[in-house]
Amino acid sequence: MLSTDSVSRKEIVQKAGFLRLYVTLAMTQPPRAAAAKRLVTGRVFDKIHLEPEAVISKLRDQGLAVDPTTALPYLREVGAYRMKGYWHQWQHAETKEFRGEFHFDQVIARYEFDRRLRRATSDVLERIELKVRASISNVLSRNEGPHWFMKEHVFLRRLPKRQPPKFSLLKRIEEEVERMRDKPFIAHYLKKYDYPALPPSWAVSECLSFGSWSHTYSHIASAAYRKQISRPFGVEVPEVFASWLHAFSVLRNTVAHHGRLVGAQTGVTPRDYRDRGLVFANARTFYVMATTINYVCNRITRGPRWKDSLETLFRDFPSISIEEVLGFPRNWREQPGWTLREVQKPRAI
Repeated sequence: MLSTDSVSRKEIVQKAGFLRLYVTLAMTQPPRAAAAKRLVTGRVFDKIHLEPEAVISKLRDQGLAVDPTTALPYLREVGAYRMKGYWHQWQHAETKEFRGEFHFDQVIARYEFDRRLRRATSDVLERIELKVRASISNVLSRNEGPHWFMKEHVFLRRLPKRQPPKFSLLKRIEEEVERMRDKPFIAHYLKKYDYPALPPSWAVSECLSFGSWSHTYSHIASAAYRKQISRPFGVEVPEVFASWLHAFSVLRNTVAHHGRLVGAQTGVTPRDYRDRGLVFANARTFYVMATTINYVCNRITRGPRWKDSLETLFRDFPSISIEEVLGFPRNWREQPGWTLREVQKPRAI
């Protein structure tokens, strides 16, 4: 029996609810009884929903200057939790008090900076992805035929380290072709041909994600093929290029799902390319990703002007410290990966 002298009515209700859960789990699923017991004695989430106006009051109490005129639209339409990603680093970890004089308009600036950076990153990775899949498809189709993905000898029998053991390009293609069978280019092939059962490489290329192409490259058995694919990107070491493709594909997923880039640490990092002076002290910053992206872009004839896009963005947000939020050193323009002569761009017609 719980005593009202030692706990509040709210706590009695909460503990009673968890006690019922514990009894139910213990009776129906004995192996999980220990987990249920931890629920009873563990910490309880007790936060409540706050309306945007209440969020403003809370932020002001914590020491942040807020103008409701500019803050409310973001709190209502973007959400306080997402906006928190741009102010939490200014708060004391325990007290949540702001460690200095900050204004919500600075939070907005970081959010808008991040939004534009994400858009520019999405555009540049789209261009890189197109060249990657064209390069893989061209090299393997030229050497192994249009249906190279149906030949077992093209791929490694023993998978590289850190690769998903169950990855199968053929299975992935079969699933995607079935899912997209109503697309005109797939329907045309299936209507006109009976064998092979799948369209050629240049058609299935339209069905696969960047992640699938990244895995495909890592699984190609022939080192000579992998070098032929990576060489147009200025990389002579297949292992380095494989790590770059993996990092690019993860970053592509991040920006596609509105992941934050400002102040974030990348989980998958591109390997150093020492032959070209690309060696990084902290590989988890966005600067490292930006550098490898720029290096690759310099080898794409019709590629985007990634460096120019970043320069414009940085000029438009002079209050943002790119050293602090992205890991860019002050002399980043003179660093390897940024000083290489760009491929001559074709003249506009």
